Amino acid sequence: MIYAPQSSPGQRCLPACVAAIALLLVQPLRAQDQSEISTDTRLRREPDGTPLVSLPAGAEVEARSARGDWHEVVVEGWIFSSSTGPTQRDGFDLVVTASDGENLRESPNGDVVGRVRAGTLLRKLETRGGWTRISRAGWIPRKAINQPAPADTPAVAQSAASAASQSPPSPAPVPVADRGAVSRQTGIFATPQGGEYGTLEAGAPARVLGRSGEWVRVAVEGWIRESDMEAATGGTLTGITAAEVRAEPARYVGKTVEWRLQLISVQTADELRTEMPRGQKYLLTRGPLPEPGFVYVTVTDGQAAQFQALPALQELTLRVLVKAARTKYLTTPVVEYVARVGN
Repeated sequence: MIYAPQSSPGQRCLPACVAAIALLLVQPLRAQDQSEISTDTRLRREPDGTPLVSLPAGAEVEARSARGDWHEVVVEGWIFSSSTGPTQRDGFDLVVTASDGENLRESPNGDVVGRVRAGTLLRKLETRGGWTRISRAGWIPRKAINQPAPADTPAVAQSAASAASQSPPSPAPVPVADRGAVSRQTGIFATPQGGEYGTLEAGAPARVLGRSGEWVRVAVEGWIRESDMEAATGGTLTGITAAEVRAEPARYVGKTVEWRLQLISVQTADELRTEMPRGQKYLLTRGPLPEPGFVYVTVTDGQAAQFQALPALQELTLRVLVKAARTKYLTTPVVEYVARVGN
């Protein structure tokens, strides 16, 4: 920072102005380093190396350097302290000791933002009650990260006059139009890189609902023959969203719904999950897809063992009974497993 000489009374306010401008410009830098994962992926120790953390689409990471098709990032979050142990290996503080790994959460008892594998080494940042905030650097495929547009780093030593002469910032990208048309024949999928429902022809009208990386979520309308429709089995409701369940719990609690869910892990209920008996086995799932939230699916011990054998992040269509529209602390619905449908 360039300060005006003390003997120049007319410019004594200049350093304060420069400092104020610099402060406003510098503060957002950390936020600009944050990038969003565009698709489910794994944080690895080295490019093509040992997987350490499973990351769902939408998880935020701190982007660092790039190497070929890989990008180095840092993941942060909260983990059960009891699922870790002390270590001094390779300069790390903690190692995950839970045999089946542990969830990484946005905040203590908050939303799950990843799954850390057993044996993963972590850096300890702070502790709060029975939780520890950790970080871990690693590598993910370059295509799996939504990188922010590059921005010039502001020079703190720049004078107020030169700062004022800089070109104005580029305008924000124009958002995707709310309505459009399909430009060529394409498949329509349940989720990004998920199961394919069918095909849309070129020119089909579509309404944009959201974006995730190179994917666009759309709503389409059209007509099919009534003879091609079938009623939901056994009074099962289909096409019901978790948002609808939360909005009208009296209407949906006690009803059976069919949801497409992404299996994250098998968990055991603790005292914070008051909607389930303590010790109850349940599936931590993401969905109902394509919604970005989570669902707790209670299961028996035998069912838990069956789901435990499935690969993490597998998508399943489940018939479930709605037990609670949300938990006491989270917006997560609690449902009871009834049957697996079609897969």
